[in-house]
Amino acid sequence: MSNISPVLPLQIDPTNGFLNNHTEISAVIQDLKMLLLTSPGERVMDPNFGVGMRNYVFEQNNPSTYSRIKAKILSQTQEYLPFIDMEDVMFDSESNNSRVKPNTLLVTLRFMVTPLGIRASTQIEV
Repeated sequence: MSNISPVLPLQIDPTNGFLNNHTEISAVIQDLKMLLLTSPGERVMDPNFGVGMRNYVFEQNNPSTYSRIKAKILSQTQEYLPFIDMEDVMFDSESNNSRVKPNTLLVTLRFMVTPLGIRASTQIEV
């Protein structure tokens, strides 16, 4: 099986040295998570990279905040992951979903990897 990219954070694998993503979609989901969790200014040589989800931790839990986060996610994916066509960004918190942990925002992303023609989704908990 081919190794596409290492899984981050790095983990030891006795067979290959490091644990690897073995499918394109797992590598794309990892890239998307890195984009969302990286704060602007954190990436060397590219101060604009990243959505900075942790920057919204103390913001109000309301549709206005969700709208700002969604706009940032859409603009960043267009800029840095142009092969992803974001179809939907949904937000859940303990106020509207009993399965979400207290003081946590669950972001669900539905997208299409255009060159592969694959639809996928992932969730990120902040």
